[in-house]
Amino acid sequence: MKRRIAVFAGGWGGEYFREVVLGVVAAAKQENADVFAFVNFSVHADTIAPNIGEFNIFTLPDLEDFDGVILMANSFNMLEEVEYLTNKVKKAGIPAVSIEYEIEGFVSVATDNYAGMYDLAKHVIEDHGARDILFIGGPKEHPESAERLRALLDATAENGFIIPDENIKYADWSKDPAIQLVTGWTDKHGKLPEAIVCANDIMAMGICEHLMESGYNVPEDVIITGYDCLSDARSFHPTITTVNHEWGKMGETAMQMMAGLLKGENVGNTMLKTRLVIGESCGCTGEDEYNDSRLHPKSLKQGYEVDGLVMDSHFRHIYQAVRKIDCRDGLFYSLSYLFEREHAIEGEDFMLCLDPEFFHLEDNDLNLRSQGYSDKLDIVCQLNKGIRRPLSTASQREALFLASERKEGTGLYMFVPIYSDAKTYGFAMLTGDLRIACGNQLYIWTRHMNQDLEQARRNITIADLTRRLTQLSMTDVLTGIYNRAGCEKIAFPMLEEWRQGGGTGVVMLVDIDKMKLINDEYGHASGDLALCTVATTLKKELPADWIISRFGGDEFFVGGKVLAGDMDFTALRENLEKSLAKEVTRRGITFNLTVSVGIVLIKPENKYDIEKYLQMADMEMYHEKNEHHRKMERME
Repeated sequence: MKRRIAVFAGGWGGEYFREVVLGVVAAAKQENADVFAFVNFSVHADTIAPNIGEFNIFTLPDLEDFDGVILMANSFNMLEEVEYLTNKVKKAGIPAVSIEYEIEGFVSVATDNYAGMYDLAKHVIEDHGARDILFIGGPKEHPESAERLRALLDATAENGFIIPDENIKYADWSKDPAIQLVTGWTDKHGKLPEAIVCANDIMAMGICEHLMESGYNVPEDVIITGYDCLSDARSFHPTITTVNHEWGKMGETAMQMMAGLLKGENVGNTMLKTRLVIGESCGCTGEDEYNDSRLHPKSLKQGYEVDGLVMDSHFRHIYQAVRKIDCRDGLFYSLSYLFEREHAIEGEDFMLCLDPEFFHLEDNDLNLRSQGYSDKLDIVCQLNKGIRRPLSTASQREALFLASERKEGTGLYMFVPIYSDAKTYGFAMLTGDLRIACGNQLYIWTRHMNQDLEQARRNITIADLTRRLTQLSMTDVLTGIYNRAGCEKIAFPMLEEWRQGGGTGVVMLVDIDKMKLINDEYGHASGDLALCTVATTLKKELPADWIISRFGGDEFFVGGKVLAGDMDFTALRENLEKSLAKEVTRRGITFNLTVSVGIVLIKPENKYDIEKYLQMADMEMYHEKNEHHRKMERME
């Protein structure tokens, strides 16, 4: 039986996630293990509230169903996520490996952030003579950024100088805040520093682009270095001097350590070396691996990312598939047809699961969950080896493992959250090429799917409101049954269709006796009570599939299908009379309340229109009413 390894990660570091997971999968193949990656895209915030929809994907798996967990602990933006997952793993009592961070109860595999940055700093200082250095770090409290800064400060101290506090700046790993910090520094000092040492490649490349657009030359006017050795840094001009983590090796090592834990071996923490990779941004010619990359920058980038035009076209097709959908079956047929034809991004075993409440409406989406998932989920799109499967419902556990249980050998299954704000819609499972993880394209895919499903949800809302308004326009407010418009729109076409199909139907007209007298002597409130009492009696006594409407004033129309032979009209009248008498007694009505009934069968061989049947039923009811009135007058 295949083992199951859960990987939890924040997806913003796309290339980092890709390389680590590829390493995990490579080692998992040696252990006959499946890899289940649960990925979200939370953002740094003082509270977790804005990230509830993202966070929810981590509640999906029951870790008791897994053999082990690999936690990419440094990839999360929210400390609450690390704490939640740590506690969840400990509660499950299964082996766990942490990447980059040491966590109590876990074994860890980390890269030496210090050594690579120390070598880079010495190269900038000793080989290029830089002394006026500006450091752009990640968040101040981030341990990896802090370790890289420590290495830089140690290297400067060994060379007899220190970096002043005003030359140490903190960003959030992205380029725009880093550019603003550099701009602010240069405006204040009226010049560029000799070197800008960045805590990652993204900030380094962003600063390079900004300065070159501003008329400066890199490295002639300023040395710029990064960290991470991203593929973009390898194809950038100038190539970025940076530090290589060897992320793939880290993922492979993490899985090998997990294999040892599962075998009961004594596994300790592991530290992997980082290494300096010299590029052109410091003034050197660059290493051979960089020179090779520069010869084929386009093919290198395509090797890491899904083509943007293909992605855009695919997203437009998804939007076209769902933009007018307003029901579950429609969503299933439309998405299944599309993804059966186009699934290079999603993979041959793609799956989209939604909470059944997604298709039901309540004010303010109160029926949708904010935490966790429903016990049962609608699988509104499912591919098996590229072939669409029927619409189905499954438990959370069944949905998680449907694809893996059908597949031989090691598989990678990526799960991302589908939601709107803090309201959970469901989740998607992708098994396609991990290139989608690069360039934030997995994030873009998730956002597009969320937005498209929000459109479907709006369509469902509009359709539901339209149905409610239509129903309201066809409903008698007093009695709650159809009004005349509802009768003409629903009952008449049903009876005619039934007759043309060879069936027998019935038309009834029911009229309250002496209704004017009830209103005049007992008041209109009593008249309303009489109408409601008769309506209730008809609903109780007549077949549930017969249509009852208030045809006008004190007259009711009844239309229905007769499934076998002729009806016993006498028995029907007697039952209605007895049932009405009981309802009158139950309600404590003191005035006399009876009805007159006219009944006509609609037979296939008769070619009358509905008006003719109404006339026939009205005539029969009129005769019965005259008889009732004569009896009442004799009693008076």
